[in-house]
Parts: sequence; structure tokens; C-alpha cells
Amino acid sequence: MRADIGFGWIAFAAFLFWVLQVLRTGGQGTVRRGPQAPMPRPPGPDASQREGERLEELLRGLQGRLEQAGAGTRGKTTIVIKRPAPAPEPVRRRSTPARSRPPEPAETVEAASLEAPVDREAEAEALERRRLEAVAVRNEELTDADHAAFEARIREEDAAGRTRTTARRLTPGQLREAFVWNEILGAPAGLRE
Repeated sequence: MRADIGFGWIAFAAFLFWVLQVLRTGGQGTVRRGPQAPMPRPPGPDASQREGERLEELLRGLQGRLEQAGAGTRGKTTIVIKRPAPAPEPVRRRSTPARSRPPEPAETVEAASLEAPVDREAEAEALERRRLEAVAVRNEELTDADHAAFEARIREEDAAGRTRTTARRLTPGQLREAFVWNEILGAPAGLRE
């Protein structure tokens, strides 16, 4: 008897699950829909994307030239970089004759010597040595002479500060402005003591 009750509940739960799935999908398989609008085409690349593509092409060309120059010659290499031609602009009618642009001159870049590689490991070791030396100097115990020099420097700065500081006279307008800014930036009146 108990087995029949358990199977009935399982069958009811499965039926309920199936009904919920059909409701969730909205009966997509049974309802026919009218013709759908065609999907819009993705827009073409915008100006910044086209410029990025041109720059990538330029960099690939430069990399190829550098590799060729490094394989063929040693020492200093001169690389000529030509700017890509601007994209054609739409034709516009003007009342005055259009002026043509003079061609842009090619830029020359003097490349560093390809024979002298930089030893990053040696640079890192030198930097580490300098840091360790600075730590050792900082961690040394201070002597009485160091303390005396420190106190003398403080007294000099204090004396120099006293001579430079003079009583400043404020005008009534400056006092009014200071009071207003104190009211604006200060604590609210209810919280003042």
C-alpha cells in the first residue's frame, strides 16, 4: 500500500515539473509565429577602429623591417617610417577650388645599436646592493655626535622660523571672509560646544 502512495506522489511531482517547464518556455514548440524581422547587420568599424587597424599594420611593417635590419646589418640602423595615406573623404562641392595637400615628409628614426644588449640581471643586482647598503646605513646605531647634530639642526630651524614669522595684520574684509568660510566649513551650529 505504501509503495502505491509513494509512486503516485512521484508521478504527480513529475507532471507538475513538466507543466512548469512548458509554462516557463511559453509553449515555444506549439505556437506558430509570423515572419520575424531580419536581424540588423552589425555596423561597420568606426573611425577609431579603422585607425587602430592601420596602426597595427604599420607596427607589423616596422617589426618586419627591424627584424630584417637586425639580421642583415650590425651597428646603427636608419629606419624610414612613412605615414599611411589618409582615407579618401567623400567628395563635396565647394565654391572655391580645393587645395591639394603637399605630401608629408618621411620621418627618419635613428635606432639604437642592436649589438649591445641590456643586462637586466646585472642592473637588478646593482639595485639590490644599493638598497641593502641604504638599509645597513639606516639601521646603524646613532652616536652622541649624531644626536647633537640633530638637536643643533632643530634649533637652527626653530631660530630661523622665529625670525621669519612676523605678526600679520588682517584687513576687515579678510576677517569677514575668514568668518564666512569658518561658518561654511565648520561644524554645524547645533554641534558646536
